[in-house]
Amino acid sequence: MFLYLAFFLLLLNVVFLVLKKVAPYSEIMNSFKTVNGFWKAQAACLSLVLLFVFLHFSGEERAKWHISRDYVSDGVLYLGDESGSIEYQSLVVEERNYETNVILPIAAVNSDKVRLLFTHDGSAKREPIALSQPHDKKQPVKLWFPESGKWRMDIEIDGNVYSSIVLPVKEK
Repeated sequence: MFLYLAFFLLLLNVVFLVLKKVAPYSEIMNSFKTVNGFWKAQAACLSLVLLFVFLHFSGEERAKWHISRDYVSDGVLYLGDESGSIEYQSLVVEERNYETNVILPIAAVNSDKVRLLFTHDGSAKREPIALSQPHDKKQPVKLWFPESGKWRMDIEIDGNVYSSIVLPVKEK
């Protein structure tokens, strides 16, 4: 949304600059009382463009760390969506094994290389888990997280990250 607004304002700036060059005495250009007023309006539009670009990219980065939505299917609670999810039967606790099932996307079935990559909200990472030749969308896994907080589990298929699941990990 912010990127669209930034593009529109940038386009508006370009239109006014072209009008200043092509038709400096047009009615639109005469709406600016002074030459200085025109440049102030241009500077204000450009600063709004920069603000909207910043808001777009800063919000997009933080959106990667929202806990994934949950849904219930056949009486089982899942975190994620159709592009990848995990069964979420109980709270995930740090430094304890958590046995669950990962529901992989269709693209992962019979794929050569499927891995689960883990990143902590911050900078911590842990070793990825390689799934050997998944023949079914539902794969059992044993998860273990060294510290509490939000963890993002990326599903990587043949070297490309396909989807992400963010789950909360509680302290002991």
